[in-house]
Amino acid sequence: MEVEIIIRAMEELDLEHVLSLRNIDFNSVVAKNFYKKEVLVNYLKRNSKVSSVACTFEGKIIGFLLCGHDGIRGFIYNITVSNEYEIRRISKMMVTRSLSELKKVGINTGFIFTESSTFDLEEFWDSIGWTVIPDKTSQKNI
Repeated sequence: MEVEIIIRAMEELDLEHVLSLRNIDFNSVVAKNFYKKEVLVNYLKRNSKVSSVACTFEGKIIGFLLCGHDGIRGFIYNITVSNEYEIRRISKMMVTRSLSELKKVGINTGFIFTESSTFDLEEFWDSIGWTVIPDKTSQKNI
């Protein structure tokens, strides 16, 4: 039986639950610098309504998609769904919602930056029409 899932905009009040989801690799450079509540609060303010959360009918947050834009391109930085739920279906629902919000503000091109996943990430993105390009870049704190 398919569990009813609600997909909605991520809000500041969701951040404690978002940060508690286990799929974030907190040892990564990106996570150490980006996945802090105060950083995410500012990010959500600058990128209103485009990040998504997946909730059960009872309101439990079971997934999130961190998304934003620079006014020209959209960016997806992380997509996480709790392992006990239908990862592909819920991920696709969040992607659809966030991309729709980006289009509303005139963003039609985007990039996806992900570091880890609980399922075959390349196959998932390919199945919904994206092309996966292996990461050949490095990051430096500025």
